[in-house]
Amino acid sequence: MTTYAYLCLDARGGETRGQLEAPDEIAARRQLREQGLKILDISEGRLGGGGMLAALGRFTYELSRFRSVSNGDRVLFYHQMQLMLKAGHTLLEALAAAAMLTAKARLADILGRIAIGIQRGNSLSAACSGEKELFNHLALKLIGAGEVSGELSAVFERLAALIERRAEVRRQLITALVYPGFVVLAAIAVITFLVVTVIPRFATFLSGRGRAVPWAAQTMMDAADWCARWGGTIGMSIAAIIVGIPLLRRIPAARLFIDRAALSMPVVGPTLVAAAMAQITWIFGVLVRSRLTVLEALRICTQVSSNAAFARVFARASDDVLAGKALAVALEQPVLPRLVRHMAAVGERSGQVDMVMESLGMHYQKVLDARVKLLATMIEPVLTVLIGGVVGFVYYAFFQAMLTVSTGGR
Repeated sequence: MTTYAYLCLDARGGETRGQLEAPDEIAARRQLREQGLKILDISEGRLGGGGMLAALGRFTYELSRFRSVSNGDRVLFYHQMQLMLKAGHTLLEALAAAAMLTAKARLADILGRIAIGIQRGNSLSAACSGEKELFNHLALKLIGAGEVSGELSAVFERLAALIERRAEVRRQLITALVYPGFVVLAAIAVITFLVVTVIPRFATFLSGRGRAVPWAAQTMMDAADWCARWGGTIGMSIAAIIVGIPLLRRIPAARLFIDRAALSMPVVGPTLVAAAMAQITWIFGVLVRSRLTVLEALRICTQVSSNAAFARVFARASDDVLAGKALAVALEQPVLPRLVRHMAAVGERSGQVDMVMESLGMHYQKVLDARVKLLATMIEPVLTVLIGGVVGFVYYAFFQAMLTVSTGGR
């Protein structure tokens, strides 16, 4: 007989730890299931064994209860569920395995509560409805559709793809701004050091010898004095703008105005349009493919759109579809690109709206890639000219001051 330590959930969802004797792990699991326990973890050895390393692992696991579920945790969970359901596991077996495999106690607790809900006779979507940390409105709708169509494994695969696609779009936009931001910060640091520290010393030295300060150095010093006088006000104004815009976006009318203005900006606007369309059209296609109606898909797109202008477009489109209009007619609105309206009409005529919209999402993803590269390509030379000009002028002032010092010392 072998000793096994276990961690289980009882019928009320509480954790139960203990140890038992069994010929092998299969027999140990059977004993626990016969007691009505849901197995989260079972391993050979006595309870509390493993020494300091095991204790540290348990402490880290318990500490993870205070950490929220990240997008990475969601993606991993969705992939695990897709693979296990596709391999023939029952829903409860897949949930138990995912709870056992996760390194996050918080996620294991959530999955345990979902499993208990299913054991009590609830559907998966109903059991998940209270777990907002793991399932948003879009995920719940897709899971409900997957239960009806019998394609839960495909739904979990699509949910993982949705999160990964959103993360990729965000990563592309951030990557395009990292290098320019680093260049700006480095240039500001160099300019500040020369203007505040080096050039004033030369100016003091020249004034002590009765020599005139060179015009370039004097210009830099005047600029530094102006920044010292008004820097606080400028900094507070910038901080107010940074803090104020997110606060203003909480007001529906102000958010709509800001988001529309962002879409109208040169260079940046088309990039934002491509990013929004890459997500929304692909999500729309996935929703329709998952057996949701066009009306439900439009309403979900309204909720998941981060741009208020596009959210308003899909809200109006859903009202028009509810009134009996065709999808292409409902999408006939100025904010949307004409290509989206045209492809919606093509999808309706062919009866393949889902495939057409998913393909459109992939097209806009390629457009976004090209736009991000164009944005980075345009930002770099502009920054090089602007910052290079400022840095060059500062260095000119520095060397002019050095030359005056050396000439005055003769």
